[in-house]
Amino acid sequence: MSVDRRPTVVDVGHCGAVVDDEPPPAPAGAVEERVALTRVDRYYLAWVEYQQQRGAKPNGDDLSKYLGEKGVVGRNGRAAAASTLRRYLLPFRIYSVWTEHRVRSEQPSLRAVAEACASRGITLQYNEPITAATIAEHAADFERRWHAVIRHDAAAQSR
Repeated sequence: MSVDRRPTVVDVGHCGAVVDDEPPPAPAGAVEERVALTRVDRYYLAWVEYQQQRGAKPNGDDLSKYLGEKGVVGRNGRAAAASTLRRYLLPFRIYSVWTEHRVRSEQPSLRAVAEACASRGITLQYNEPITAATIAEHAADFERRWHAVIRHDAAAQSR
């Protein structure tokens, strides 16, 4: 029997909560020690939640407003600027494809993820294709986020 370990979205933050900074880097292979949600992980969770609620992918402006509505703020007491959030939208799209492969394998094929991105029209700037090398650049952070989101979901479900 297979257990579905796919991360689900439960909670992106508490009203008025200040989103924490990135955790300090851990040695390679120490994923379990770095499972706290980062600021970008919370942005990702809000990005997914927005889609679930509104049926469309948010752009930077939409996500900024949504984070503000949820009370997820940065050090300045305001939601992240749209210009800041835009840099994360493509990695979020790639990560969402990667997670589909991660559910089926602990070591998703980078080539298969790149091909899936291509089939969905997910490309780099100037319509450059996403390659296995592109995915490899993000793989360590994707794996860290995978574990952080799973832990976050488990904690939210136990509340």
